[in-house]
Formats: sequence, structure tokens, C-alpha cells
Amino acid sequence: MKKPCLAVSLLFFSSVGFAVNAQQHVHGQGELLVSQEGSMLHLQLVLPAADALGFEHEPETTEQLNNQNLLAERFTLNTNVIDVEGKCELVGVEHTLEAQEDYHESGHEEAHNEAHESEHDEHEGHDEHEKENHQNIEVEYQFHCDDAVSGITVTLFESMPSLSVIQAQWITERGQGLSELSVGQPTLRW
Repeated sequence: MKKPCLAVSLLFFSSVGFAVNAQQHVHGQGELLVSQEGSMLHLQLVLPAADALGFEHEPETTEQLNNQNLLAERFTLNTNVIDVEGKCELVGVEHTLEAQEDYHESGHEEAHNEAHESEHDEHEGHDEHEKENHQNIEVEYQFHCDDAVSGITVTLFESMPSLSVIQAQWITERGQGLSELSVGQPTLRW
């Protein structure tokens, strides 16, 4: 269920010309939207799958499936993803990664069929094939905070070395702004 602050923040972000799904897919660059209203802090993180997982397709090997499942668990628990400055409790997480069962039981034949269809699509329409293969991973966090939050630190740069920049936008009761986060400057303050 979307919180009221999400609607306000989405209205803000769209009014400044920022629509997450409309952004051009660029490897090495992620996006972060932050909104805080009262005690609720909402974060939306968008990462190219190539940077987060090392691939942009359905898992084709057991190793890829394991990497996807580990990343899904990491996002769900917010383990080494984002640190919030303040007394906050994680109360909601949604992400676009789905944990899957054993690759050999559920995914081998499907992956083979998808690979075959993908080859067929490439011959029919290169643009459509390119669009399908450039995937993003989206993660939304909702925190309940007992005190004012003055910033966050993105800690996932260390585990995603090909991710070089995250374009961040925020709106809080203190103001709004834009910032560029990187491995050398992973902290966003407002």
C-alpha cells in the first residue's frame, strides 16, 4: 500500500521532470528518490540490473539464480544498502526481484525457451530486443522515524563496483534538492 508521502513525493518528482521509469537506462548510474513527511521516510532506489547482478536477463545458471536470491534477501533486510541517520525502523520493503526455487527444477527449460525466443526477437526487431534486455531493479523502503532524519548513506557502492553514480533527489519538511552520490561521496544530507 502506498503511503501519502509517496504520492506527494511522486508529484514533486514528476513536476521537476523526473520520472524513474522514463529515465534512460545507463549502466553505472542509479537513481534515488527520498521523501520524508512527519515520521515517515520513503526511499526509492533504481539500479541497472547489470550493475546490481552482473546480468540483465532471467537467471540462466545456478550461480546467477543464487546471486539474484542473495540480492533479493539483501534488499529485503536492507543489509549494506542504505543507512539512515536517526532512530528509524524499517517498516516496509518492496523490490522487483523475486526469489526463485532451484534453477534446475523451475528455470532451466524456461530459460532455454526464453533464450530461443530472444534470438528470434533479435531477428525481428533489434530495438525491442534491446529494450527488453536493459532492465532495472527497483527497491522501495519505508521507515518510521522517532526523530528528524538529516541524511542517509548509500552503502552498496562497495559491493557493486561497476555502479559509479547515483542521482539523488529529495523532498523533506526542511526543503528539497538534488545531489550526486558516488563511492567517494555516498552520503546525502539535507
